[in-house]
Amino acid sequence: MRLSGKEIFQLERISKALANHHRIKILYFLEDKGEMFLGDIADSFDKDYKTIAEHLRRLVLGGLVHKRREGQFVYFRLSPLGQKIVQILPKIIS
Repeated sequence: MRLSGKEIFQLERISKALANHHRIKILYFLEDKGEMFLGDIADSFDKDYKTIAEHLRRLVLGGLVHKRREGQFVYFRLSPLGQKIVQILPKIIS
């Protein structure tokens, strides 16, 4: 099976999004909790706001998480692709 240039680029973005254990933890956290406010995510991981915001930015760039603004608040939830990824990852290592 050959991949197109666009597909290779998409796989690269997904790989970069998954290249940090904190981001993988955030994916599973969002799977469990659903849509969450950025501040609540940061509090749950006992990390500063900027660190979590950067991890979430990379997950959004990878297409694994959707971002939604409501006034001054920013909310994040798994995208359909992110939902697939959290189902596939355990199968890869088992």
